Amino acid sequence: MTEPPSSPPGEQATVEESIAWYKRQYEQLADELAEFRESSHELEAELEKDLDASDKRQRELEQKAETLQFEVDEWKEKCKKAKAESNSAQNALEKEITTLRDTNRTMQLKLRDIEVANDDFERQARNTTSSLEDLESKYNVAIERSVMMEEEIKIGEQERERIRIEAQRLREELSDLKVEAEIMQDKIKKSENRHLSAISTDISIPESPTFENSPRSTASSPLISTPPSEVSLPPDPSTNAQEEIETSFVFWRTNHHT
Repeated sequence: MTEPPSSPPGEQATVEESIAWYKRQYEQLADELAEFRESSHELEAELEKDLDASDKRQRELEQKAETLQFEVDEWKEKCKKAKAESNSAQNALEKEITTLRDTNRTMQLKLRDIEVANDDFERQARNTTSSLEDLESKYNVAIERSVMMEEEIKIGEQERERIRIEAQRLREELSDLKVEAEIMQDKIKKSENRHLSAISTDISIPESPTFENSPRSTASSPLISTPPSEVSLPPDPSTNAQEEIETSFVFWRTNHHT
């Protein structure tokens, strides 16, 4: 059997050649169709598998899309809520910023007033420090004077105590002198009384018949003794005691001033 030509038969070809060629073409096409069918079955099976997988994946994706849509809706709600909260917080922050600005402005004004007052306080503090230094100086001088006065007071107290003791001694001496003066005055009075009694006895006129009835005469008589013009008395002890007291007082004043 001859090999059919690859090209279609021409006008010169016989009927057998033409039939053989067409048959060969038919067989080739039948083989190709069988191969195509077989490959198409395989491809269809693969496509079905792919379609099933695609359907399954689509269902999974749809389920996932539903889940994601739910999450998206939830996040939209959260975002809306967060946006509202953010707007509210922003408004609150803006109000707070405005309040803080006003407070800052007020604080700056107060700070300026405080700085002015602080300058005044510092000036007053400097003046107070200067006055305090002057007062400390005066206080130190006063302390020195106080110490000197305390020393003088101590000396004065000692002197006063000495004077008190001296005065007590003088009072005791004066008391003793008064007692002695009283005793001396008693003695003087007794002595004067005795002296006067003696004088009165000496100057008494004896009885005489010659001059008994005669008138009083101023002529001197040898029988009558003339009393002395001045009676000499002993010194008064009280006068001596007073002079001694005055002398002691003058001596004490001289020692005190010295």
